[in-house]
Amino acid sequence: MLTAESENSTYLQLSMLEKRIVVVDDQRSFQILIKALLQNLGFSRITLLSSAEESRKRFQKEQFDIYLIDYNLGHGENGRQLMDYLKQQKLVPVDSVIFIISGDNSRSMVLSALESEPDDYMMKPFSQEQLRLRLLRALNRKQQLLPMLTAFQSADTEQVLVECKKIISQNSRYANYCRCIMAEIYLEQNRAQEAKQILNEGLAVRESAWLRLFLGRATQQLGDHDAAIVHLHSALQLRPFMVDAYRWLAYSQLAIGASEEAIATLERAVSISPQSGRLHQQIAEHCLSQHDYFRAKQSLATLLDLHRYAVDDNPQILGSYIHCVILHAINSQDPYHIGNLQKQVNTALSRCRDSLINHDFDFHTFEHICQARVQMARGNLPKGKQLLYKSTQDYLDAPQTMSSEILSETILAMLQLGEFEFADQLQKSLPPEQAKDPLLTQCIQSIRSDTVITERRNQYQLSNEQGIKAFTQGDLEMALKHFRDAQRKAPANTSAALNKTQALLALCQQQQTRKDLLTELSETLTIMDGVPLNPAQKARYEQLKVESMALLKPRKR
Repeated sequence: MLTAESENSTYLQLSMLEKRIVVVDDQRSFQILIKALLQNLGFSRITLLSSAEESRKRFQKEQFDIYLIDYNLGHGENGRQLMDYLKQQKLVPVDSVIFIISGDNSRSMVLSALESEPDDYMMKPFSQEQLRLRLLRALNRKQQLLPMLTAFQSADTEQVLVECKKIISQNSRYANYCRCIMAEIYLEQNRAQEAKQILNEGLAVRESAWLRLFLGRATQQLGDHDAAIVHLHSALQLRPFMVDAYRWLAYSQLAIGASEEAIATLERAVSISPQSGRLHQQIAEHCLSQHDYFRAKQSLATLLDLHRYAVDDNPQILGSYIHCVILHAINSQDPYHIGNLQKQVNTALSRCRDSLINHDFDFHTFEHICQARVQMARGNLPKGKQLLYKSTQDYLDAPQTMSSEILSETILAMLQLGEFEFADQLQKSLPPEQAKDPLLTQCIQSIRSDTVITERRNQYQLSNEQGIKAFTQGDLEMALKHFRDAQRKAPANTSAALNKTQALLALCQQQQTRKDLLTELSETLTIMDGVPLNPAQKARYEQLKVESMALLKPRKR
């Protein structure tokens, strides 16, 4: 007599043969081999593709039930990046399964592939029976979890919780998986206590590394970082290669002030999984927060290499890498690093140019902003400023029309230039999801709190505020003194130049016989003439220029 489970398995084996299968592999010999294996198993609807680029185009038009994707696809995107793209664009039906296949059995390769959570990972070579059993297992799992996964894909979190509770109540083999899904939702909703409860219920039945990981995250969110560290260490004892446990452990170590321990934890994780993009980004974020630009740029260089053909991620990573290269050179005060800066930036831009320029991304503007930042770092502020404003002049009147990558790079450039007020204004235009991006947040925070730039900004702001106060009180001589000082601290700051112009104009209107003041006013206007300005600055400059020319023209007769 057939059991319910065996009946289900028989049904799956029969229905499986109707599935549409796509194989993505750049090796013709493997395509022929796996097609023969699949045909021997009874499959007939088989599609063969040879590259990520070809696959992207095909998957925009057609969906499949089973995706067998090789990790190494030759030139261009690898299989993992293709899978990430499919998931991000929601091109894979919820009941479909994705397998990553690889001939590389190294731990780093396996962990890298598993980080993107395929339905399974298979090593070449494998037998026909191995393939059959693994496909059956993956399809069975999808069938058992389908109501929950459907709700998950629809972002119906309440229904996901309902379906998870049903599966848990059935004592299914997927009960702990569902507990982790519920915990993830609770944590996103800041319901850490409920997450802790559901996880402890699972641990009361049996120990689990995944339950420990999520319990560590829950206690972390509750502010008990010491307990979180204990739980995360327990997870690592059960699964020493659990990269996510290292990542969250580092967050708790940072929270209790153990910065060096956190870095050691992340470096240990990188030694286990050197191709983990999440780890390299976390290291970069941490090093940026510590102003360790050298180590940050090393991690971002690796991340950039990992995402070289992942066009959607590239601009932000590339911009962050160039940011670290520039700040490292500025802070080193070493002529070698300053002199080598242009070459490093050009090399980074060149490596990514082809993958970015062929997509809907304004690489030309992005490149010019980066080159403007190089000029600033090398001490050529006027040239850097002119290049920056010239390259962004089509956007500055309406910053909301900028792509988030161009906007974020412009903000960093403005802060480096010393246009602090304008940078603050532009930052308010960042899309909400971009404003919360942890890598961009750390880049902006790093330049705002950088020792060299912060000291210059604080000195400028103090002198500027003193000048405004003196001007308001009618002490024009003192106001001019402070505004001159502010301009010395931030020579490229437009507000400083405008404030100085306004003080000079007011003094000249009072003391028209002061030839030195009239000369300085004329020179200041000449320096600003032709310099690109944002809309508010331009309106103010034009008004000051009209009033100044009324004084200066009679003098020229």
